[in-house]
Amino acid sequence: MKSIGRLLDRLLDAGAILAGVILVAMMLATVVKVALRAFFNHGILGIDQISGTMMVYLTFFGAAWVLRQDGHVSVDIVTSNLRPASRRLVMTTSSLLGAAICFVLTWFGTKGVMLSLHRGIVVAAELEIPRAVNLWVIPLGCFLLGIEFLRRAARFWQGEAVQSDTPRMEA
Repeated sequence: MKSIGRLLDRLLDAGAILAGVILVAMMLATVVKVALRAFFNHGILGIDQISGTMMVYLTFFGAAWVLRQDGHVSVDIVTSNLRPASRRLVMTTSSLLGAAICFVLTWFGTKGVMLSLHRGIVVAAELEIPRAVNLWVIPLGCFLLGIEFLRRAARFWQGEAVQSDTPRMEA
């Protein structure tokens, strides 16, 4: 079981690295577009469309890694005032609910991708990209996020603290 956990950790790390590479590529594409527009009064066709697709990829490749790092924005005004046993129950339950929502999104996202592929739907814009290219990362990212929510629920249930390298900001 630990080897599966390590494999998943490596997969999430790879997703985070890929998200970082996509972010840099998005930034460079935008800089090139602005520079070309400023100096030559002509941009590159489809950069905005590709950047939008990259934004979706960045989000769903990195979401599960951010959850593993406990880096998502959270408001803990209620849970911080609970007794440890109650806090553990609330955190476990909320993680299980998060997993359930992610798996529902995975199911419907997969159906949407398959339907787009079956019908040959393309995005009508500068570049005619198949819609499935924009969508496939959503069910994948939701599935990985759901798995990480389950791992998080197990850690809370066992009384382990969530591992976090992210500094917390107190109000």
